[in-house]
Amino acid sequence: MENIPYHSWLEIHADHLQHNLRVLQTLAHKEARIMAVVKAFCYGHGLEIAKLLYSFGLRDFGVSSVEEGCELKKVGVRGNIYILGGFLPWEAEVVVQEEFIPIVSSRRDLESLRSAAKKLAKRVFFHLKIDTGMGRLGFLPSEFPPSILEEYLGDSLVQMGGVLTHFSSAESDAEYTRGQFALFREFLERHRLSSKNLVYHCCNSAAFLQFPEMHLHMSRVGIALLGVSPTIHSKLTRESGLEPVAQLKTRIKYIKCLPSAFRVGYGGTFTTSRETQVAIVALGYAQGVFRNLSNKMEVLVRGKRARVIGNISMDQLAIDVTEIQEAQEGDVVTIIGEDGAERIEAEELARLANTIPHEILCSLKKVPHRVVLYERDRVATRELC
Repeated sequence: MENIPYHSWLEIHADHLQHNLRVLQTLAHKEARIMAVVKAFCYGHGLEIAKLLYSFGLRDFGVSSVEEGCELKKVGVRGNIYILGGFLPWEAEVVVQEEFIPIVSSRRDLESLRSAAKKLAKRVFFHLKIDTGMGRLGFLPSEFPPSILEEYLGDSLVQMGGVLTHFSSAESDAEYTRGQFALFREFLERHRLSSKNLVYHCCNSAAFLQFPEMHLHMSRVGIALLGVSPTIHSKLTRESGLEPVAQLKTRIKYIKCLPSAFRVGYGGTFTTSRETQVAIVALGYAQGVFRNLSNKMEVLVRGKRARVIGNISMDQLAIDVTEIQEAQEGDVVTIIGEDGAERIEAEELARLANTIPHEILCSLKKVPHRVVLYERDRVATRELC
């Protein structure tokens, strides 16, 4: 993609996304649904992800807020839009009017929905959240008032459509996750909900890939759809056949030769030990590359790895291209993605930055441009966004 007219951009590989969706649908239990969690600007990838998934036939989408739900509808995504992060009382009318499916965690939520539904004379469906060990939203099983079921299982305006819980440690603590699942099943049995015509769901990406017995009626999959692991190790997604959807690219703006013993970047955290060819790259922490990756991360230039040297600046970083003699100004630099036989994954950057892949991906929201790539019969086409 040498002819992309940008300094920096995110490439979205539509075929990888469609492939990942098919893989996940194959892994899911028969007739179980996949909810695409597209909160946080589709994990930094852009709303193009949600639009593509909708074009592939997916109809269940999860967002964090009412505002995110409205943004989805603005770009043409319909279907079932779940407000996973709850809502504030004054947002209830928008929830009802836009036919969102809110996650309910309190009586206050239900009262707000009932008031809005009566005012608008419009029915709303909600899903009930049970906190089995996350400590965030949801009713504690021991404190759940059974009267809610009596009121809302048969309500004509405000109807319960499902029950869910959320795992806190599916990627790291199998025993705790099984304990949460057992609590959830016990709750359903205690309140005789298993026989009701409701949708039950509890799996995030980590649980979906590791605990197939927990898939139930629907699974909430976010990062795995994007082909990135929920842990700092990519083995989980690679073994499942998932492929990274996004590649972060930029360009070399300038190349210069620095003498030995020359300090590079703010604070002089790197000093050359030899005559060094340094390439200045058009990307920095303003575009989502963490500053604490300075002097740690590598990038790809002409299919070879090059080390970032010196502190990463707001919109520039420096790389050592001494061993890549063919490097030229204007060359594409791959921050995340493939170039020839080499690959740099989001999981690698997460390990170096001592964080999780989710945070690396969400930082991609700062990248100003996106290019959607389509490959049909080995012919690539692109769409600038």
